[in-house]
Amino acid sequence: MRLSKFLSLSVAMSRNQAKFFIRKGRVSVGGNLVTDPNLELSDTSDIIFDGKRISIIPYNYILLHKPKSYVCVTRKSDYTSVLELLKSRSEDRYYHFANVLGADLTGMVLLSDNAHWTTRMRRKLQSKMCVYQVRLKQAFNEIQLNKISKAVLAHSKGKIGATIDIQKEDEKTILVTTNQAHTKEIMNTFSSMDLAIERFHLQKIGRLSLDNLSEGDYLELSESDMKI
Repeated sequence: MRLSKFLSLSVAMSRNQAKFFIRKGRVSVGGNLVTDPNLELSDTSDIIFDGKRISIIPYNYILLHKPKSYVCVTRKSDYTSVLELLKSRSEDRYYHFANVLGADLTGMVLLSDNAHWTTRMRRKLQSKMCVYQVRLKQAFNEIQLNKISKAVLAHSKGKIGATIDIQKEDEKTILVTTNQAHTKEIMNTFSSMDLAIERFHLQKIGRLSLDNLSEGDYLELSESDMKI
């Protein structure tokens, strides 16, 4: 691994910033001052930056099953942050959300302390298929289902991430498959038909699924496992 890449991964900085600091003589390898950002490191290299020994701390990649009333925020809020569910969370790590669910929604949330990864993932999510399970408080019939389909499709027509499929799962549950979340339009459609929602649940994003993960639980995965 090149020295500039190692520095950017072990300290919160960009690759260009790492190259700048190396050329300024702020990094030593094995006790020797190094100004070449492209120096190839060995597995046993001892790296010092501004007088402190540094090492690469692996990033955390988390797939979490968000319960209702929790929110995807890092700051203080009237609701409890989903970060409180992370039992092994270090206060030294700052987490970023690849997707955000409102307090009334449940389901899959992807987050990491790797800001670059979450930024890339947010872009990818704009074109990936998401499956929402909408559980109603009362049963619906086929006529209502057809009206729901037409109304939701009309709202999303011409928009990026338009809803592409609506299917009946059981007499109270509808599966909505969309390229991107249009939850407000969908909720408004049900409300306009006097169909009260009991649960609005994101169960799948691309190839990632909650499977049997219990509400409030999470999985710590590798970056390669988080491919959608």
